[in-house]
Amino acid sequence: MNQPAPSRSTQILRGTALALVGVFAGMIIFAMGIAAGITLTRGDFSFRGASAFPPPGTATGSISATPAARAAEVDQKLINETLAQLRNNWYGELPSSDALTNGAIRGMVAALGDDFTAYVEPKYARMLEDDASGSFEGIGATLRSVNGAGIQIVRVFDGFPAAKAGVQSGDAIESVNGVKVATLSATEVAALIRGPGGTPVVLRLRRADTPKPFEITVVRGKIVIPLVTSKMIGTGADKIGYVSLYDFSANARQQLEPRIRELLDQKPKGLILDLRDNPGGLLSQAVEVGDLFLPEGDFIIERDQAGNVKRLRTTNSGIAQTIPLAVLVNGGSASASEIVAGAIQDYGRGQVIGETTFGKGSVQLPKTLSNGAQLRITIERWFTPKDRAIHGTGIAPDITVARSSEDSKANRDPQLDAAVNFLQTGVKPAP
Repeated sequence: MNQPAPSRSTQILRGTALALVGVFAGMIIFAMGIAAGITLTRGDFSFRGASAFPPPGTATGSISATPAARAAEVDQKLINETLAQLRNNWYGELPSSDALTNGAIRGMVAALGDDFTAYVEPKYARMLEDDASGSFEGIGATLRSVNGAGIQIVRVFDGFPAAKAGVQSGDAIESVNGVKVATLSATEVAALIRGPGGTPVVLRLRRADTPKPFEITVVRGKIVIPLVTSKMIGTGADKIGYVSLYDFSANARQQLEPRIRELLDQKPKGLILDLRDNPGGLLSQAVEVGDLFLPEGDFIIERDQAGNVKRLRTTNSGIAQTIPLAVLVNGGSASASEIVAGAIQDYGRGQVIGETTFGKGSVQLPKTLSNGAQLRITIERWFTPKDRAIHGTGIAPDITVARSSEDSKANRDPQLDAAVNFLQTGVKPAP
């Protein structure tokens, strides 16, 4: 039976890109949207967006369970028995009640085996609210949790404290101000890194081409996330418009559309939409951004656990529906980025160029619990207009072009070069 849709405040938890990290499983949840002055790419990618289906219950009220759900109830007697044994026999001081409760909930959520369903303790949950403004105090980098590699820096923003101090993309964090982070989630590490502007934070890092870990002191500053950048590449009849979108926060289309208009007014031969390392964001903004490039039609298909299907559609009002288009993606492109790239690919509207995307095709609903913590619950899966499932596999580009760490250090961008060349000549590069 169809049910009324929830409000647009319902969120797809990102990144990423790189979303909320499998706090317990250790993989990125792109989500690639939580900022630490630093954003969690949402390896604690938080993907924020509207859900097309009603929530499966409330956070603190009673929830009517199905027979299958009731079969999965917790054995309270066994839990109390274990706690009694610990109280009576543990050699040492037991953690506080809050710490034990948080640990029990973390373990319960980890048992689901879903990298994107996560429990965020109260002291870290406030970070998610702070990030929504797009302005915060930190170091100016994004990070993620990577299975087997701990917490990794995904992106360092030029001109901000991390870049000025010498932090590089790909660096793995061992400790923050002496606190080891091996067992922490990306959200928790972000909380350790963030702090008042003008204060120092010491990062102990590992780097692939450096034999030993080393420390870098970064002086925190106010971070304003650069949502959109644009430029014209080339001159004359072969000039190409370029626009990059960092994430799909609340004003993504509002900021992106005028930049595209400015480029189109200069009559470029083609347009590049750069979604690399974009961890995602609001589903509503994914639709709005896709609407700029696509004609009227299905944009995304969503299915919930009960089999309900919701189709979101674009209109015919976009300003960039006909100009030759290339979309740049990489492994840091997640959630809403994949929604847009997948729809453009399905309709043959443009060429997707770069590397296979992250592969986050699920929707998380955030619920605030009675203790102030946040529980992020996977409630839906989404599919491209042609009903392609991308969860765990990602979007494979039409034109595969890698960009190595050496390329980045040398300020080379073969992916961008390939997009420019294709739009200028119409010729795909050799495999």
